[in-house]
Amino acid sequence: MSERPAFDPQIQTENIAFDPAVMIACERCGRKNPPNRLKCIYCGTELAIPIADAISIKPALRKLELWEHGFNLIIREKMPQPGIADIADLLSMDADDVRAITEADTPLPIARVESEKEAFIIQQRLSQFGIGCTIVSDIDLAADKPPVRLGRIDLFDGRIVLTDFNSGKPIEVDASEFALLVPGMITASKVESLQKKRLGGKTKLIDETASASDEMLLDVYTRHDPGGYRIHRAGFDFSCLGKDKALLADENLRLLAARLKDNCPNAALVNNYSAVRRVLDLVWNVESRKDSAGLRRAGFGKVEFGSTASTSNLNQVTKYSRFQWHLL
Repeated sequence: MSERPAFDPQIQTENIAFDPAVMIACERCGRKNPPNRLKCIYCGTELAIPIADAISIKPALRKLELWEHGFNLIIREKMPQPGIADIADLLSMDADDVRAITEADTPLPIARVESEKEAFIIQQRLSQFGIGCTIVSDIDLAADKPPVRLGRIDLFDGRIVLTDFNSGKPIEVDASEFALLVPGMITASKVESLQKKRLGGKTKLIDETASASDEMLLDVYTRHDPGGYRIHRAGFDFSCLGKDKALLADENLRLLAARLKDNCPNAALVNNYSAVRRVLDLVWNVESRKDSAGLRRAGFGKVEFGSTASTSNLNQVTKYSRFQWHLL
């Protein structure tokens, strides 16, 4: 049996070694870990630490990739003056970023972590600062599965008929079942560049084209369906607006949101995505990618290669829309 390392006062002012009795064995690799860690220092596996003991441990948080399935802590209630500096230290965030999130007058994500245990620990720690959070998993938000796209809506007395854009199938729903309306905005950008590569490895930009687009949308949710329905301005039949139908699609989308609100007595309208989208960037990154267009010869000793860099907030818009349903 290994013994606790001897304490040498000539080297250390205090004994900082952990007693072997309190070390925690990893269930995967079997190696011993200090009791102040949530994951194995050797293989990264989550350690079997009781929640009551783990709450005192400060999680070592990292920024998750967009494709990873994490757990989101959504602020539901907060004290007027929470301990900003202490919260920033707990979450490994900038104090100004924490202040922007906590001072917003609407529920927002304050952290996205990789395990449910980490999320529960942070939830408990934040409650000590007067911050009440709801935990919602990325699987529940299902940003990779957008709401069902609608091609038409027909309004009747006490009921609404939704028409699936792809199948044309009508879906009849009682107006009282509609619970949420969430307008949003998809912003996408693309930069296509062409560079010339010469002998010696030097490159020169010879052409670049940039484009950007904004598209309004409206998400609609019923009380028992977290997936929801989505209305794009393009390809939607706004005939339900009758004589109020405008010339511009964006205006029609705003009119439709107001019309649905009037016809659905139990539906809440959450119309603040544009106001909080920059704060959302602090926790939910906008998707960005860069694709290569390959190489091609452009003369003796010369090679051209192209690339396309693109960004889109579609994933973020869907998450924001879906977590509103989970807060109902």
